[in-house]
Amino acid sequence: MCKFLKDDQVVGYNTREDLQNYLDFRKKHDRWLESSINSMRIISGEADPEQFKRKHNCLLPIEGIKECHEQGTNMFLELYISVNGAMKRGVIPIRNTAFRTILDRARINGFSLVNDVEDAGINVLPDNKKAEIISDCLRLYSAQAKVLYRDEEISAVHSGQYAILTEADIIKNFEEKLSEDFSDWSFEDATVSHSFFSASYRLNCEEIEEDIQMMLSDIGEDATSIKSKVRLFSSDVGTAAVHVLSFLEIDGHAISFGKPKTIKHAGKKTVEDIKKETGKLFSVFKECPEDMKRLSETKIEHPAGCLRGIAKEMHLPKKIACETADELEERTVGACTAYEIYWYLNDIAGKYEAACDDVFRNMNVRETVAECLKLDFRRFDKEFEWARKEKEDVE
Repeated sequence: MCKFLKDDQVVGYNTREDLQNYLDFRKKHDRWLESSINSMRIISGEADPEQFKRKHNCLLPIEGIKECHEQGTNMFLELYISVNGAMKRGVIPIRNTAFRTILDRARINGFSLVNDVEDAGINVLPDNKKAEIISDCLRLYSAQAKVLYRDEEISAVHSGQYAILTEADIIKNFEEKLSEDFSDWSFEDATVSHSFFSASYRLNCEEIEEDIQMMLSDIGEDATSIKSKVRLFSSDVGTAAVHVLSFLEIDGHAISFGKPKTIKHAGKKTVEDIKKETGKLFSVFKECPEDMKRLSETKIEHPAGCLRGIAKEMHLPKKIACETADELEERTVGACTAYEIYWYLNDIAGKYEAACDDVFRNMNVRETVAECLKLDFRRFDKEFEWARKEKEDVE
């Protein structure tokens, strides 16, 4: 049975049926509200939830108000929406993920408005002051906003131009297009939270996997298992976009490649745009053997230096990149191929995923590594060392 998710709760599904139950639940309970920006107000919570409820005529149960005050942002959004032609007032808790989009609507930003941790020489701005500043800025703009009410809290406040693409519709159209191009595809697993959705699929395409196997044999690499896969990622907060990432699993090692297909929730985007981008997957996979063969034919005289140089230019996580380059230096005597460097770049992404639980940052690292496939690795073939300060950075 599906239930509302808490802020930090992440749920996994291993069957397509369980995933569909979640998608149906989400589509039934999510609500998109429209409100003018200048009619919105930010209200800070109070220690006495009963007093707060009476004062602001809040319809939320006492426990919900108390939870937002003690464990959440302690911030509430007051807004007016049209219900059957009449304007109704609502006071709803704000999630952490909504805060950035609210600041975007107020066209204000700054560390002091989001910081809630005192440190040496750094004090925290009281919640009531934050609420007052943001509310004053919201009053300046009369444009409409689209507000996502999810799991009894405000998850995002987008501009009026935001294109609403529900997870259920995204999945439906994505899988329809997969069926047209890859008739034997299979669902693997999915991960969901109140702020993102991620699902992995195996394409089961013999043509693609045989091409990869032949390429690996040509360059003297043996692989007992090759799986062509795609990952669908969507978010109504955070990146506010749909991403389709293609990758290979070679003997259990994930190799990303090809520029990810991205459909932003903007303007007149529809699920047809998702189908259009998904239709390009086959050509992406067909190009993969050629790109990897090119890398296998590219000799690199300074392997560790090449890896460090690419990691720096592409802004990959410094600490893990540094450790991986040191491992490469220990294991490699003399020259190697660019294909081996690319393998280690993917290793950086894998290690980062294991160390970081931020799915948005993990996805960005994977996308960045995938784009490295098209780089001219010879441009980085030289001795390179991190500066001391860079080497000490921890990301």
